[in-house]
Amino acid sequence: MTGLAALLGLALLAARSSPPQSANTAPPAPQTPAPVFRASADVVSVEASVRRDRRPVIGLKASDFELLDNGVPQQITDVVYEKLPIDVTVVLDVSASVTGSALDELRRALRQLQTDLGKQDRLRLLTFNMRVKRLVDFGDPAPAVDAALASLRGSGSSAIFDSLVVALASATPPGRRQLVVLFSDGQDSSSITDADILLDVARRTTPTVAVVLASPSRQRPASLVRTSAKTSAATVGDMAEQIASATGGFVAAINPGENLTSTFRRVLEQFRTSYVLYFAPTGVERRGSHTLDLRVKDAKVEIRARRGYLWN
Repeated sequence: MTGLAALLGLALLAARSSPPQSANTAPPAPQTPAPVFRASADVVSVEASVRRDRRPVIGLKASDFELLDNGVPQQITDVVYEKLPIDVTVVLDVSASVTGSALDELRRALRQLQTDLGKQDRLRLLTFNMRVKRLVDFGDPAPAVDAALASLRGSGSSAIFDSLVVALASATPPGRRQLVVLFSDGQDSSSITDADILLDVARRTTPTVAVVLASPSRQRPASLVRTSAKTSAATVGDMAEQIASATGGFVAAINPGENLTSTFRRVLEQFRTSYVLYFAPTGVERRGSHTLDLRVKDAKVEIRARRGYLWN
């Protein structure tokens, strides 16, 4: 757990205090407590995508859901749909494998994503090769985004796990929804973070992660340098699915000839058309790790939601 706390502290430091062009994961990290997944001192929020035949199911009320916290039924006190502003953090792979026409298509997709955001929504851009850099922060004007996109160049290796830790562990203001969109070919080659730590961070923090895979080859090893007993055999596809599942997100594979712009728009639409549920945990020990089981009473729907949270 010492390594996890150090990495989380580093991520928070990079997100809060580093200038846009210099944030990276190299300096020693302060001992910062892990972020806690909760909306206030007594209320936990859970985001849920509910779909039937790939279309969003609208009009659901608190009474339409069933929620278990560590196996104990909970009362949902409020449900919000498409009302809260969204913070979108796009984490871009700019390693040597992303060049030429792929880089041009990435710029076009991001410009369209910027246009698709609502007036109260915000965009942040993180790029990574062997280092993680913050190119655009929340609240920066549109010209800053355009300049950042024009500056994108592909080079070096990929620190995918490190970049996701930075994005996930950044401070999250209350009253806003958090979406992290990772664009990469999915194979890590230079992170100091291993897969187990990344998955632990994903379970402990708030944002939903959508993984956009630029390569259809999902059977390659997820990491070339950092493995553990549990994840040494993990593939690119396995890791993407585990991260998405832990955070209530999803994986969108990009095959040759497909349009990245439409994929980014689909990711944003699926996140926007989902519910945020609130409950005050009762009948369970509050401190520690909690497992969530969220269902809709109509069994003919597909539901995706975060599987747990940490209460300190």
